[in-house]
Amino acid sequence: MVTASVRRAVLVIAAFAFAVLINGQTRAADDEKKDPLRAELLKLNSVTGDDAQRTKLIALTKDKDKAKKLVTEAGKMLKESKGKENPFNFNGGMMVARLAHFNKQYEVAEPFYEFLIEAATKLKSGTKMVQAYEGLIDMYWDNKKYAMVSETCQKFVDDMGPEEYENAKPFILERLVQSTAKEGKFPEALKLADLLIEADKGGWYFFQLKGWVLREQGKLPAAIQAYTASLEKIEASKTLKGEAKDRFTDRTRYILTGLHVDNKDVENAAKELQTLIKRNPNNPTYKNDLGFIWCDNDMKLEESEKLIKDAIDLDKKEKEKFKKEGKIDEVKANAAYLDSLGWVLFKQKKYKEALGPLKEAAADDEDGSHLEIWDHLADCHMALGQKKEAIAAWEKALKHEDLSKRDGERRRKVSEKLKKARTE
Repeated sequence: MVTASVRRAVLVIAAFAFAVLINGQTRAADDEKKDPLRAELLKLNSVTGDDAQRTKLIALTKDKDKAKKLVTEAGKMLKESKGKENPFNFNGGMMVARLAHFNKQYEVAEPFYEFLIEAATKLKSGTKMVQAYEGLIDMYWDNKKYAMVSETCQKFVDDMGPEEYENAKPFILERLVQSTAKEGKFPEALKLADLLIEADKGGWYFFQLKGWVLREQGKLPAAIQAYTASLEKIEASKTLKGEAKDRFTDRTRYILTGLHVDNKDVENAAKELQTLIKRNPNNPTYKNDLGFIWCDNDMKLEESEKLIKDAIDLDKKEKEKFKKEGKIDEVKANAAYLDSLGWVLFKQKKYKEALGPLKEAAADDEDGSHLEIWDHLADCHMALGQKKEAIAAWEKALKHEDLSKRDGERRRKVSEKLKKARTE
């Protein structure tokens, strides 16, 4: 039988527990009001699954100022936690690292990736170890710290880990070869590439790695030979089939296109692209590239214009489909394709028509930040007698980073054009 005193005691305990719960919720709400950034960051710990994390990261990157504040605050939280319990679990830490990486806040991304490597190693999770190491390697690569890429890759290869970790070593070795080449150590890089080719007897993959190193070294004919050997092995492969075989075949042909352009061999570049267009008639990239290569070399201008306009239409239809499916928020023209359209019109001396798409391409904050696009815009302004606008465009062009070796030569030419325009 439950006595009255017991009932009273139960009621008191229940009332106390309820008060604690209410006070806890109030404090949590107060903390969230005081530190809304920290509260939002800690919620990242509960975001699980690749798709959910990707969706959340995309949402965070839309507000650039807030994203940078979040990363800065996360960096403070990580520093404050030294010697204490880290406020981030692996999921939350990975999302912060990726956001910092995307924002180029490398000073925060680096310690977060290091924390993730340590956490994954303690958990003995091969998958998480690979994920963390790859993030750090990619971060160093994007920051052009190639010696650190090599050092991190070497550490990965030298250490031992679970099965998933060991299975990733060939691909980490690939990055080691590339970073070694970026350091200018071409003999060492090529020796490593040859060892991987030898180990993968009859395979095609590491021939492409050797071709990549040779291209970086400026040995274009040898690079073309390596990629051609890879293409032949892909086509002859009995293990690669169907969609995978088609994808690797097309990718290799497309790389060869760029190599032929670098080697000033427009004919073979065009042949590769024509083959790709026949295989993929609805691919806008191949049509745009063929149109651009021809017009850039003053060839088949009317056909080039048609190809580029087809590419713009195909790209628009594809993006409208993605928007309908909820994969993207807006449909906007591809800056590279707009630049191609402006350039082919410029080559036909239709300067007034060319100016519109060139200005639209350059106005794209993300994809229009390219030296070549701004150089084309400046040329068009100059052709229209708009010298002041041309000078401003060339000045803007020189502020953009080189994205390829071709940009180095273009930068020299832009500097010469700018100097001439200023003195005339």
